[in-house]
Amino acid sequence: MRDTSVGRPFHGRTAELELLRSALRATIANGVSAVLLGGDAGVGKTRLVTEFGRTAVAEGTVVLTGRALDIAEAPSFWPVVSALREHARTGTGEAARLFAAALDALEGSGGTSASGRVEMLGELCGLVGRAARDAPVVLVVDDLHWADRSTRDLFAYLLAGLTTERVLLVGTYRDDPAGGTPAALLPLVTELRRHRTVTFRQVQPLPRGELAELLGMWAPDRPDLEPMVWAHSAGNVFLAEQTVRAVLDGDPRGVPQTVRELVRAGAAGLSAGARDVVRAIAAGVGDVEHPLLAAVLDRSGAELAVDVREAVDAGFVVVAGSDGYALRHGLMTEVVAGDLLPAERVDLHERYARALADREGPGVAARLAHHWHRAGHPAQALAATLAAAEEAERLRGYAEAHRHWLRAATLPVAGSAVARGGFLERAAAAAELAGDHESAVALLSERLAGPEAPTGMDEAVLRCRLARYLMSAGQAGEAEEAARRAVAALPVAPADGPSTGAATEAARAEVLAGYATALLARAEFSAARKVAQEALVPARRVGEPRALASVLSVLGFGAAFTRDGGAGLEALTEAVGIAEASGDPVTLGECLQQRAELLSGPLNALDEGVAEALAGAERMAELGLGRTAAVSLRALAANAMFRRGSWDEAEHQVMLAWAAAPAGAQAVEVRLARARLRMGRGDLDGSEEDLAAVELVAGSAGLPKLRLPLLILRAGLEMWRGRPEVAREHVDAGLDVVESGIDDVWAYAPLLWHGARAHAEAVIAGRPPDPSGLRRLRRHRGELIARGDRSVPALRAVLATYEAMCTAEDARITPGADTGTWAGVADLLERLGQPYPTAYARLRSGEALLRARRFGAGADELGRAATGARELRAAPLLAEIAEIARRARVQVPELPVIVAQPSGVRVSQSDPAPDNPLTLLTDRELEVLEVLADGATNKEIAAALFIAPKTVGAHLARIFAKLGVTNRTQAAGVLRRYVPERGVTE
Repeated sequence: MRDTSVGRPFHGRTAELELLRSALRATIANGVSAVLLGGDAGVGKTRLVTEFGRTAVAEGTVVLTGRALDIAEAPSFWPVVSALREHARTGTGEAARLFAAALDALEGSGGTSASGRVEMLGELCGLVGRAARDAPVVLVVDDLHWADRSTRDLFAYLLAGLTTERVLLVGTYRDDPAGGTPAALLPLVTELRRHRTVTFRQVQPLPRGELAELLGMWAPDRPDLEPMVWAHSAGNVFLAEQTVRAVLDGDPRGVPQTVRELVRAGAAGLSAGARDVVRAIAAGVGDVEHPLLAAVLDRSGAELAVDVREAVDAGFVVVAGSDGYALRHGLMTEVVAGDLLPAERVDLHERYARALADREGPGVAARLAHHWHRAGHPAQALAATLAAAEEAERLRGYAEAHRHWLRAATLPVAGSAVARGGFLERAAAAAELAGDHESAVALLSERLAGPEAPTGMDEAVLRCRLARYLMSAGQAGEAEEAARRAVAALPVAPADGPSTGAATEAARAEVLAGYATALLARAEFSAARKVAQEALVPARRVGEPRALASVLSVLGFGAAFTRDGGAGLEALTEAVGIAEASGDPVTLGECLQQRAELLSGPLNALDEGVAEALAGAERMAELGLGRTAAVSLRALAANAMFRRGSWDEAEHQVMLAWAAAPAGAQAVEVRLARARLRMGRGDLDGSEEDLAAVELVAGSAGLPKLRLPLLILRAGLEMWRGRPEVAREHVDAGLDVVESGIDDVWAYAPLLWHGARAHAEAVIAGRPPDPSGLRRLRRHRGELIARGDRSVPALRAVLATYEAMCTAEDARITPGADTGTWAGVADLLERLGQPYPTAYARLRSGEALLRARRFGAGADELGRAATGARELRAAPLLAEIAEIARRARVQVPELPVIVAQPSGVRVSQSDPAPDNPLTLLTDRELEVLEVLADGATNKEIAAALFIAPKTVGAHLARIFAKLGVTNRTQAAGVLRRYVPERGVTE
């Protein structure tokens, strides 16, 4: 961070800046006006007016800025005169010359007597008015609350003495300690409120989101500071900056020395009673209600009221809510609490605990636990902590519950060692529900490795839960291993012996259901179905709802990959009902996810799937899983919206999901959805950023459901970048995933199309890939069709469409192929309700027709492609349509006026350089030369430009003559010489 305010970045304050800019526009149109900005010290008023002044100067406005002095004997009119002097010294133009000429006369006039002051008011008013004739004038007086009376009077005098002059007055002032208008400004404010051209605005602290963005500019590598900075500053920019500076300077508590000294100096001026009030509030938790404060201090009403009033008037205490108090800033709390002696601190916390012991209501248990703990009473703290944890879970405050259970596990209470394991389990479960997957994994791993680690069935259940936590964290390999160890830890069930009991049967069902879910997540549908059927027996026998719901969810989803999709949906609907009745939000989230995914994916019921996903996301948010299951459902909805062409709605869902600050697998899902949208819209760098982040989590050992989309998107990204060979590498990596044993044909069908497309593009570019890769690709395409024949009709139709797309890509490099192949594919995709690939297919259809020299039909198809791409704002697709239209020299009215420029060579025909022979070529001859430089044959040039090979020969003859060359190599050399960045592609 820099030490000067000039170097600090300005961020946010959009509404306040627009207020000032709007006021300036109104002043220019209608005449003199004023804006007064109030607010707390350090909130950012000075930076705001500085930024406004900077932009106003850039637009031709004369900006005069002066700051009042915090001294009793400040010279009269000091802020205004100093502003004039500064502009005369550093400014340019007529205003600077005017101010320089007038300053000696102004400073020589008497300003101390009443008559002299009035004369000075008139002189300054006239001077500012004259300056405004040539350009608008903004006069800023910063810290108006410290200004001398003459300066304050000048504000009112200018508003009264000027009318149509283009003068905007801006004043900033600091609120008094109680939050009102400073006493010195009350007469001026009262006067100005009668003017309709004066606007008053309070500058509020920055919202938390904007402060976090600003923190990212100050300390980009320390996002961990955000909670502390917010707690200390509550959006006050100065306090936030000082906190960051203190941490970077080595103070882990982030309490800057300057602030510490200011607080201590202020507290020293309070009476003993007021200091007691400040100290007691600092030791409290959150806002301190008046009755609670009275009980802690054991003060009578009247006596306490006097002390509180003193602390409020001194700016230490603010009224919070309807009946409570708080210190003005978190930093103030840190300083005051930190200055308490140990005996004082323990005494205050014990007073709070005893005062709260008989109270009831939300949050009381948590406060009581805190105070007993800080007072050194662990037994009482444990009882209150357990109550607080259970209360937090009832209110679905899982992050808070996690902290309470963790504290319970660490409190040094005699005889609680046995219970500690249970506290760790509850802490891990709460952390998982809160979306803190890494903490959940760490806590449960600690429990399983501890000296009191469970064995037998209890161990199996915990390892099953650990597998779920690992899956959520994106650690697929570790999750599957944990699930296998959970099954291995199950006690052997007697073949014909007596029943093992309902509890044991329920635990067995839970472990097997967890293993089946892990296999399903790895897309091993056959193995998952087998384990789920094994778990179904004990789950139904003992009526274990969570296991039963999970098992039905696995069986229902897998049914779509057989021929019984209806039964699959019925099973999933039953699973959702059972999970809802069980009261377990995690299981319900899994079931809702599977049902929405089945509808929007294999069954291609996009509208129904989107509706299910959005309704499920709302339900999960209601149950406190807004950071986990709700995020997954929103990402799922966004992907379905992308396929049905609702890209703006998809972006909105991605934004909502990302705002929940997801982690682990959920963060990966959101990034994948966002990368897809960014790529479609043309933000290739943004897409790359998301995919690189996903690679860190869903690398070679990631879940196939995350790994495959990553590789498919990477292949697509490289295709748009014109690197089909690199795209094929990603496709080959995806085929490695497929060959690892997954059964999700719907997930890898797009991979095969990307492979076919990359192969075609590489051949067209004259760089045919290894034939073995093509054989591998076609083998998988054959298996895809075979599996599709065993699937439900909806999935079979989707898979057949992907195979049709692959066949059409082959046709692009097959001589004599049917020109109507792509039109048929486009019709199939249109019937599936997927406009983006439909537009792509129309593009390829138009290209095929143009190659067949059917220019009218080809242009019509390009027009249909452009219409679809334009509605989606699919920039890369539009650019390719425009490039094909340019090369074919056909008009496509449906293309937007502005399309991303293609990468072709353009040489100005009016180039004044007489020695550049390329200026002698026509546009078409330049296009022929450009393709020739890539090493293309006449036949390939003809195909690229949609002309006959004989026409290519005629163009080349003219090109050689104009360039004075005799062969293709020399012609390409001329192009490289005069367009160095262009030449033969290697």
